[in-house]
Amino acid sequence: MSGLTLITLPIGNSGDITLRALEALKNGACFFAEDTRVFKELLKSYGIDYSSKSIDSYHDQSVGKVEQIISKIKEGNDVYLVSDAGSPLISDPAFPLVKRVLEEGIALNTLSGITALVTALELSGLPPHPLHFWGFAPRTKGERVSSFKEIKNISGTHVFYESPHRIFESIDSFFSVFPDLVLVVARELTKTFQTVVHLDKSNFHDAKNLIVDKGEFVFLFHMAQVNHSVVFDELKEMIDDYLDHGGGTKKLSKIFSKICGEDAKSIYDKLSRSK
Repeated sequence: MSGLTLITLPIGNSGDITLRALEALKNGACFFAEDTRVFKELLKSYGIDYSSKSIDSYHDQSVGKVEQIISKIKEGNDVYLVSDAGSPLISDPAFPLVKRVLEEGIALNTLSGITALVTALELSGLPPHPLHFWGFAPRTKGERVSSFKEIKNISGTHVFYESPHRIFESIDSFFSVFPDLVLVVARELTKTFQTVVHLDKSNFHDAKNLIVDKGEFVFLFHMAQVNHSVVFDELKEMIDDYLDHGGGTKKLSKIFSKICGEDAKSIYDKLSRSK
């Protein structure tokens, strides 16, 4: 029976490919890749001839291709989906396709492998449970600070991805909200210049000397058991502001987030759907 298979690729060191993934890359005929050029270079590095393979693109702007891929599978093709590195589902655009595949009752398989999320966690020295992964940090300072404040009442280890262009801004935003916590910044995982730096209030001002802003980043931090009296004070302040000045669904979702310990965006989506 034809279906969709997700293939997790190495995040840096090409030696991290799994045997099952390598077999699929060799024998698969129909591939969709985040960047076809990057994927072809990877195949070439493994000595795989791709001249007879169908290789098309599927990335953040390719959501319209979902139905095209569904049609290919229904025509009897086994389709393989890859991103440039890591899992095509984690902070990459596989989810809309996976959702449609399951809705159609199509077979779904995964050839899992290494991810930056787990690698960074293993190197961080932070407690592994409970674990909260938030994907890429928000782009603007205001959104980042707001996001950090929203998770102040959620205990556990929190993990974000970040680009080299905003890593120092994110570090500043983090310490503006959590001046007493330790921030672990992991860079270029599994690659030649892999580095893991622990920052706290004693050295975070030296971040630009300790960290090279090139490559891919993961940053992590641990929140101990929440001080509920502090959470209550913040919640009361938010409710008073809402009652005194009003506000829309977005402001209300932040209040509910404090109460439930759930991501404000998912609550916002639920509130929007219930209107």
